[in-house]
Amino acid sequence: RAHGQVRDTRGRVVEKVRTLEHLRARVTVVRWHLDAAAAGGGEKKRRHLDSACLTYQGALELLAQLQPADEECAAMAKQLAELRNQLRAAGQLV
Repeated sequence: RAHGQVRDTRGRVVEKVRTLEHLRARVTVVRWHLDAAAAGGGEKKRRHLDSACLTYQGALELLAQLQPADEECAAMAKQLAELRNQLRAAGQLV
């Protein structure tokens, strides 16, 4: 396989950079929803927490597809673990 490519869990070759960019974007979106939930209340807070959970789950699935062997994936896994703790602290079951 060419440099910069990885195989996902289904054996398809995907661009590693593009996939990591998608993962970074999902992590950013989770953070945004957590910040918005902290600033809001009531229904808005619940919606932001629900969205954060869904985006977090998608990020976990994407990380699993990356076969996290390199430093970049390890760093993303650490960030996701921190987000999981924040979600749990907000009462979310993740």
